[in-house]
Amino acid sequence: MPRPLRELELPYGVPKTPTEAFAKVVRERRLELGFTQSDLEDETALDRSYISKLELAKRVPDLLAIFHIAKKLQLEPHELILRVQLVMKQPM
Repeated sequence: MPRPLRELELPYGVPKTPTEAFAKVVRERRLELGFTQSDLEDETALDRSYISKLELAKRVPDLLAIFHIAKKLQLEPHELILRVQLVMKQPM
């Protein structure tokens, strides 16, 4: 049985940085698709713990990670970044 989902705990509640917005977007899209963090893994570079750290805004994704995650989330890289930008524009 899967563990209960913890609420995304950002330091200020509302994403204030691109890293926090990226975390929010990735997590929401992953859950929307019904994926686990393990579903976003890559055999060579991205493991579940890295995905977890991205979703908690504890790591900053590099370009390869953005491309890989976008593909796994069934988005084009620019669509993923656009979603991050939209989250950043939300009123505080």
